[in-house]
Amino acid sequence: MKLTCPVNKCRADNNMQAEVCIRCGTPLHGYARLSAYQAQLFNQGLLEAQKGQFARARDLFAAVVYWCPTDIEARNALAMACYALNDLAEACHQWKTVLERSPTDRLATQSLAALANATSQAKLGLVSIREQSSKPHSKKRR
Repeated sequence: MKLTCPVNKCRADNNMQAEVCIRCGTPLHGYARLSAYQAQLFNQGLLEAQKGQFARARDLFAAVVYWCPTDIEARNALAMACYALNDLAEACHQWKTVLERSPTDRLATQSLAALANATSQAKLGLVSIREQSSKPHSKKRR
């Protein structure tokens, strides 16, 4: 397994145990530990979601996204946790952010479509209820 140097102008592939980058000399030990911690937080989030602890999962995924805003998998997981908590606005925001960075992401595309469909169905239901309640009721007289 390789560790890519975090310096944008370098991006050299290094051995995971390397103390410094082979090309630019940037210290890598702390960066490697941080990368491993990101994976640990993500995996903890998955375990919490599997247990139905969506608020805890959301917080763990949010931490990963905060540290690594380009992590599409973590952002999708954050959106799904928000959706499970019925925070539809935040789920929608996260999936739109995924699509800004990865326009062909299937999970975000399908989830936004399903969310839009559910929202429009709910609005139609409300319109139908309002229409029925605004009609005068006719009482049968005996």
